[in-house]
Amino acid sequence: MKKALLISESSVYKDKNGKLISRGGGEVYIHNLAKLLRKVGVESTVFAIQEFDGQVSEEIIDGIFYKRCAVRSRKSFSLFKYLNDAVKESKGYDFVFVNQFVPHLILPWIKKVKKIAIVHDVYRDEGVGFWIKQYGLFTGLIGWLVEKFQLFFDKKYADVVMTVSDGSKEKILRALGKRAVEKIVIIPSIVYQKNANKDVKKENAILFIGRFVEYKHPEHVLFVLKKIQDIWPDFKAKFIVARFTERTLRTFKKWKSELNIDNKNIDIFAELNDEEVSDHMKKAKLLVHPSLIEGQGIVILEALNSGAPVVAYDLPAYEGMLVDGKNSLLIKRGDFEKLADAAIEILKNHEKYQMNCAIPLQNFSEERVLEVLRKIVR
Repeated sequence: MKKALLISESSVYKDKNGKLISRGGGEVYIHNLAKLLRKVGVESTVFAIQEFDGQVSEEIIDGIFYKRCAVRSRKSFSLFKYLNDAVKESKGYDFVFVNQFVPHLILPWIKKVKKIAIVHDVYRDEGVGFWIKQYGLFTGLIGWLVEKFQLFFDKKYADVVMTVSDGSKEKILRALGKRAVEKIVIIPSIVYQKNANKDVKKENAILFIGRFVEYKHPEHVLFVLKKIQDIWPDFKAKFIVARFTERTLRTFKKWKSELNIDNKNIDIFAELNDEEVSDHMKKAKLLVHPSLIEGQGIVILEALNSGAPVVAYDLPAYEGMLVDGKNSLLIKRGDFEKLADAAIEILKNHEKYQMNCAIPLQNFSEERVLEVLRKIVR
């Protein structure tokens, strides 16, 4: 049996009760990819970092072996040890997949295997200012430099560049040049429709799922909530948050104060397992997704699968997922006032939008993804 090593800093893990926890769409993507590789005859190991107390150094999840190197801060020198260990770990495998950003930096040192670079999205077009605005001067500059090296190494050393959407593919081609088109393949996030449960009673709640970083604009959800409450005072907003940045949290609290939103109308969850997240998703009437940049947005697929329509800013990544006027309403980037109006429109006609949620899901089935994956590992 052939073997694949998936090198990804972040990873899903099980809590002390054996429940699966994922802190972002990228982790879910890697886990699903590892499961799909098994279905095409490739045994998979995920080599990640151990950055939280709840994680263990080794465990098996859904038949996938997870190995973790202790890295308590991504700004520490222990990250270099992780990269060095990843190069050593890669020996003896048939395929090595490196997930976005830092793991790509070891591509020149991985030898005698087929190398697949996974790029969820490219921020190059936004410039160095984007990175500094999101993460501060020092971390932002490091992030900008890492992405520059990542793209250079992808172009020179990767055998395949794997991405999640047509929108991301276009960004990659602008970064690597049109000649790179032959090495780029699209493998989107998948959705398991059999897991959907649309019979759960919906609550008067809107939902945000994602990191509290500036470009995802969680504070825009507060404005949406305020406008909704002018019509339906008992509505609340639920925020399921993977990670915070202090700057975004300060902005969020400032908007909350200025809009005079009561704490009882907001729930913020930071440590939920996947079952709990799914439960909130099924009960929410609407997903509000005010991100300005996305590679694909797996949370959108999960929301649609749970019978929750979506209101979002109109991004190329959503092509094939969100059908404006059917399962969603898409608004010009950054116009949070129109975003609120759209949310109210969906809630007033909720049954119409909910019945169309499943329209695109067949395009993200396991069968379609397996077809592409087989070609990569032939």
